[in-house]
Amino acid sequence: GGAALGAHLHGHTTERNQEDSRKNMKHVLALALALVAVAVALPRAKRAAYELPDGVEFLVGSVKTSFTCPAKNGYFADVDNNCQIFHVCNVVSKDDGSTEVQQYSFLCGNQTVFNQFSLTCALPEDAIPCRSSQDFFYLNDRIGQEKVNLHDESDLQRAVPLIPRYQQAPFKA
Repeated sequence: GGAALGAHLHGHTTERNQEDSRKNMKHVLALALALVAVAVALPRAKRAAYELPDGVEFLVGSVKTSFTCPAKNGYFADVDNNCQIFHVCNVVSKDDGSTEVQQYSFLCGNQTVFNQFSLTCALPEDAIPCRSSQDFFYLNDRIGQEKVNLHDESDLQRAVPLIPRYQQAPFKA
């Protein structure tokens, strides 16, 4: 008698556990579908000018939002923020024939600045002075051009005297 009752109760418990599992799975599936629906319905957040990481003030100080992209593509040092911030500018043609200039802002790594000559973040001693950056904005015009180097001899002659590392006396053994 006791064994039969135990088997009966065990069978009932197993059926109940399976039923509970199915209900839980249905709830999880319903929740997942609801989350997907919300995610799809939300407008896509576009990265915009001066959307920078939290804590940027600790590296840059008070961020000046004065830079505006010129109507051309390229990478541009933000001189008003000591070149610790740079911008990627992208001109987009719209269906109606007009153009829109998209601006994306980035922060260089700690203790680096955007070197407008190399179009990279670099240590200040390896970069042209920030105040000279605008003199090298024209290099952006060469990006994507076939058979055209980013720098020619005259560019090097203009930049090398400005880069602090090249001004130091040569190392002597």
